[in-house]
Amino acid sequence: MYILTINIHGLIRSENIEFGRDADTGGQTRYVIDLVKNISTYPEISRIDLATRLIRDKTVSADYSREIERINDKSRIVRFGCGSGKYLHKEKLWPHLDEFTDKIISYISKQKKIPDLVYGHYADAGYVSMQIASIFGIPFVFAGHSLGHNKLSFLLENGWSRKRADKEFALETRIRNEEEIMLNTDLVVASTEYEKEKLYGMYANSDAPDYVIIPPGLDLEQFFPYYNYEMPGDIIPEVQKQAQHRISNEMKRFHFNSDKPLILSLCRPDARKNIDVLIDIYGRDKELQSMANLAIFAGIRGDINDMPEAEQQVLTDILLQMDKYDLYGKLAIPKNHDPSTEVPELYRIAALKKGVFVSASYLETFGLTFVEASAAGLPFVATNQGGPVDIVNNCESGVLVDISNPDEVGAKIKEILSDDELWTELSDKGINNTRAVYTWQHHCEKLIHEFNQLINKKANDIFKIDPSMLTIGKRLDAISHLLIVDIDDTLIGEKASLDLLIEYIKENKSWLGFGVATGRNIESALMILEAHGVPYPDIAITSVGTEIYYQGKLQDKGWITHIKKDWRPERVCQALEKNPYITVQKLPEAQREFKKSYDFDRSCDPAQAIPDIHAVLAARKLKYSLIFSHGSYVDILPYRAAKGKAIRYLSNKWKIPAERIMTAGNSGNDYDMLTGNLNGIVVANHESDLESLKRTSHIYFAQEPYAGGILEGMRHFLKKIKKEV
Repeated sequence: MYILTINIHGLIRSENIEFGRDADTGGQTRYVIDLVKNISTYPEISRIDLATRLIRDKTVSADYSREIERINDKSRIVRFGCGSGKYLHKEKLWPHLDEFTDKIISYISKQKKIPDLVYGHYADAGYVSMQIASIFGIPFVFAGHSLGHNKLSFLLENGWSRKRADKEFALETRIRNEEEIMLNTDLVVASTEYEKEKLYGMYANSDAPDYVIIPPGLDLEQFFPYYNYEMPGDIIPEVQKQAQHRISNEMKRFHFNSDKPLILSLCRPDARKNIDVLIDIYGRDKELQSMANLAIFAGIRGDINDMPEAEQQVLTDILLQMDKYDLYGKLAIPKNHDPSTEVPELYRIAALKKGVFVSASYLETFGLTFVEASAAGLPFVATNQGGPVDIVNNCESGVLVDISNPDEVGAKIKEILSDDELWTELSDKGINNTRAVYTWQHHCEKLIHEFNQLINKKANDIFKIDPSMLTIGKRLDAISHLLIVDIDDTLIGEKASLDLLIEYIKENKSWLGFGVATGRNIESALMILEAHGVPYPDIAITSVGTEIYYQGKLQDKGWITHIKKDWRPERVCQALEKNPYITVQKLPEAQREFKKSYDFDRSCDPAQAIPDIHAVLAARKLKYSLIFSHGSYVDILPYRAAKGKAIRYLSNKWKIPAERIMTAGNSGNDYDMLTGNLNGIVVANHESDLESLKRTSHIYFAQEPYAGGILEGMRHFLKKIKKEV
C-alpha cells in the first residue's frame, strides 16, 4: 500500500519539531510526523510520502528547503514550492494551493507510481487531496484537526465581526472548502465522538461522509512515568536527564520556591487557550499561590515585537497580568523549550512535585497534552467540553470543570494538590490506562484496516464521482503520445477521413491520448463532437485556451490560478468599448471569465487595425494576449493564456515531452499551438495567415484537408501509422 499524506502548512521536518513555535506548528504537526514514522513500520505499507511546502526563508531553518528528506526505508518528506519561498501562515496559502496541486500531479506523473490513497490534514491539504483523488481515482481520507465554523463561532462570541474574522483568517474560503471536502471525501478521521457530532455537525454537508473515531497514539517510551527517576537501576537516557536539568534551571531563573508543587500549563500563544483566565484564577487566589507555583509554557518565542499580532497580544497580556497580580517568584513564563526532549520532562518535573496540569481552554477538539501528562503520571484539570471528556472516560486521570466558573476551576486544582490519595489515584490510572488506549499500535492498525477497505471498494464506488473522471490521472500517466487538434475545419469537415481518424484513435488509445483545442466553450465543443460521432476527448482546451477540461467534465483549477494573474477584464472592456474596428459579440456564450470576444470589421485593414488595438491596451498598461483569427474575430485573453500555452502547461504538468505531442490546426488562433518544439500539422485547407510557418522545423504542411491531413501529419511524425488512409 502506497500512501500519500499531505500537510501543507507549518514547519515540517522529521526530527526536532519546532512544536509551539507558532500557531501553525502545533499538535497537528506532531501527529502527522509520528503517524508517518509509526505506520511505515507495518508490512501492509510499502511506501508513504508526506507532502508539504518547500520553504526558502532565512527566518527559518534550511531543513525546510530540502526537496526530499528521508525518514526511514519506507517513508520520506517531499516538499513542493508554491507562492514565494517565504514562510507563510496557513491563512495566506489559499491562493497558492492550485500550484501546489499541480506540483504533486507532476511528481506522481514523473515517478510513474500512483498512490493507493491520499490522506489530507486540515482544510488546505483537504482541498489539494480532493483534487488529487479526483484526478487519479484514488480514495480520499480527511482529518480536519480544527474546523473553520468552530473558530468563527469563537471569534464572534468574543466580539469579532464576520468581516474582520474573514480578513484575518480567510474563514469564508476555509468553510466553503470544508463543505466541499465533506461532499467528496471517502472517510473522515475524528479523534473523539464530540468532534464528529458537535464540530463536524456544524456543517450543512456533515451527513455526507463516513466517519471513524480513532484517538491518536502516543510515544510511550518518551512519556515514561515520573517515578522511573526514583527507581534504582532504571536506565534513563542521558539526553532525558540533561533535558530535565536544563528545564529545572530555566524555571529557577524565575526565583521559585522549588519545594512547592507545580501547576503546569503548556500551549500555543493562542487566545482560544485562555491563558489569561488561568492567570486570573491563580492571581486572585492567595491560598492557591501559597500552595503551588505556576509555570506557563506558551509556545517558543524570540522578540515578542517580531511575532504575529494575535500572538503578541496573548504574550503581552501574560506579562501585564504577571505584573498586575505581582506574581514575581510565583509565575514562570520561559521563552523556549525543546518539544521532543524537554516537554516530557516538564510533565515529570511537575509530577515529581505532586503538581497538576491545567488548561483553561473552553473547548479542546482532542487534547493531546492531557494524554501526555497522564502517561507521565501528572493529573490534569480540563474543560468539560470536547476531547477531555473522552480522555477522562478512558483514563480516569483528570477532573473536568466548567471553565466559565473560575471558582470551580480553582477549587478542583486545590483539591488535587491537597489530597494525596486522590492525586495518587489519578496519577496511577493515567499511567496505566494511557498504555491501554492511546497507543500507536491501536491507531495504525485501525487506520490500515480502514485504508484497505477503501482501496478495495473504490473501483466499484459510484456514489460520489462519475467513474470516468476517476481514471484521468491513470490515463494520462499511461500514454506515451498525445494528439491535440482544432475542431472546426480541422478535425471536422469531411466525414470519410474523420471516421478513419476516429477508428485510429480508438484502436491506439493504449498509447495515444486525444485532445481538442478550440475557440468554442466546453458545452459547445462537446455538443459538436457528439454530433459527429467523435469520442469524448481526454483533454479539452476550450475558449481559445483559457479553460482546460479532462474527459469533458473535470476542470483544471491549476490552469485557472495560473492565468488569472494580472487579468483585468473590466479594464479591457472599458479600453475597447468605443474602438472603431471591433464590436462586442452579443451571444452570452461568447464571453467567458477569461475571454473577451469581439467581431472584427472586415472592411478595415488588419495591418492597421490590430496594431492600433494593441496600442490602446498597452496605453492602459494592461497585460493580455490578443488572438486574431479567420479575418473576423478578435479575442482578448490573459497574457498567460492561449492554446499553445495551455498545451505546454499540460506537457509540464503531466510530464509528456513536447516532442511526443502532435497538434493540428488551420487558422491564426492555432498559430501558437503549432510552433515551438511541438509537432505541428497544418491541414491543406488552412487559411493564409499560417503560410508564414512554411519551412519551420517541427511543422508539417499536409496535402490532405481536414481529418485526412491530420492522419497524414501523424504518419509523417510517427512513421508507424497502422491504418491505410
